[in-house]
Amino acid sequence: VKSCVVGRDGVRHLILCRVILGRTEIVQSDTKQCYPSCEDYDSGVDNISAPNKYMIWSSRMNTHVWPAYVISFRVSSSKGVEMSEDENVRPSSPWMPFAILISVLSKVLPSLDIALICKFYKAKKEGKISRHELIQKVRQIAGDKLLIAVIKSYRAK
Repeated sequence: VKSCVVGRDGVRHLILCRVILGRTEIVQSDTKQCYPSCEDYDSGVDNISAPNKYMIWSSRMNTHVWPAYVISFRVSSSKGVEMSEDENVRPSSPWMPFAILISVLSKVLPSLDIALICKFYKAKKEGKISRHELIQKVRQIAGDKLLIAVIKSYRAK
């Protein structure tokens, strides 16, 4: 986020991609290596056991990188303002199926809330609302604290 270029309108853009690393080779951080040392490698990393930096060779970009999302946002200045821990944490659940989320929430939320979430989930499945809209509705109904707890519990399994 810090390295995003700010446009004239104050909007920043990020592209999130799914990447297949394939066979990796170690690439020293001070090198200017921009291609694999041989055809056996698909990508480079700075450390095999705990990588911090990844390199996808340009010869592999069309087969190993898939742009999945474009995120556009504005950053408001928060200088001098400390955020609480709860404000810094936002739930994200790219891999928790909504059906499982609804099942878990049904154990703690009132049946009317679950019925409303199910209604929005059905609308999403029918293409009437976007996934983002569904997530916003679920966040409004269940609340971020409960969703964070459910998602962390699911990820821990």
